[in-house]
Amino acid sequence: MMSKNTQADRNPPADKTAGQTKPRGKGKKYLVGLPITVWLVLIIIVPILIMFATSFYKKVGSNIEPIFNFGNYAKFFTDSIYIPIFFKTLLLALAVSISSIVLGYPLAYLVSRKVKRFRNQLYMLILVPLWVSYLVRIVAWRAILGRGGVLNTLLLDLHLIKEPISLFIYNPFAIFIVLTHISLPFVFISIFTSLEKIPKNLINAAADLGANGPRTLKEIIIPLSMPGVLSGFTMAFVTALGDYIIPQQLGGPNGLMFGNLIVSQFGYAYNWPLGAALGFIMFGIAVLILTLSNKASASEGYLE
Repeated sequence: MMSKNTQADRNPPADKTAGQTKPRGKGKKYLVGLPITVWLVLIIIVPILIMFATSFYKKVGSNIEPIFNFGNYAKFFTDSIYIPIFFKTLLLALAVSISSIVLGYPLAYLVSRKVKRFRNQLYMLILVPLWVSYLVRIVAWRAILGRGGVLNTLLLDLHLIKEPISLFIYNPFAIFIVLTHISLPFVFISIFTSLEKIPKNLINAAADLGANGPRTLKEIIIPLSMPGVLSGFTMAFVTALGDYIIPQQLGGPNGLMFGNLIVSQFGYAYNWPLGAALGFIMFGIAVLILTLSNKASASEGYLE
């Protein structure tokens, strides 16, 4: 008996569940993402769907009736006021995006590749505007560009002008300057991150093969940083496309942009269906730009 029990203890019966992975905790993984999913649905998806449905409603007198029609979208193409302002806004957004890239790329390249001392301090200094309120920056630019502002005062002190001028404010130029200022830190971050991901051994290999600085920049750095450039371009374009506060505060009579038209429909015009339709037209353009940017980014970032 002792020998049999000892043998049984040495060789216990095989566990049928051995080797099988227990699905313990599998359901918890889905529960972790449930709160943020519900939050996104309630805060983003549901309002978008409501406004999309509203864009097909009709304003009857002072009431908004749930009458399905395409009249709001058709008005965008038939009314002579909307398309010119829409293309004007597109051109401004394009100009802001290009200027942000032209200014942001050299700055990001300088901080990423050239600056050794105080590199982190310079990086944080460029991001300081993001810590300041959006409205405070607009008010600051009004103080800079206004007739009694810093720029006019400087020109008067240098005797370049005899009296304050209104050339710098309440026009599309002022909108362009301030939107570029708003977009530049985002473009810088995008390009800087892309430059930081370039392996240093590629730069060293290019130098060993005899490539000088400009050729290395042209053949290696710029192609590999194009995803960051495209991402920054998209961010600046979408930001400038939908902004309405800067044109309202600094644009003046000639600074009317498409965003202002949308806001006016939800405001004193009380034509929410038309405002929703105009908003979704802009939303479609933004989605198209993001899609093209993602496809372009997927095909960039490699050496030919």
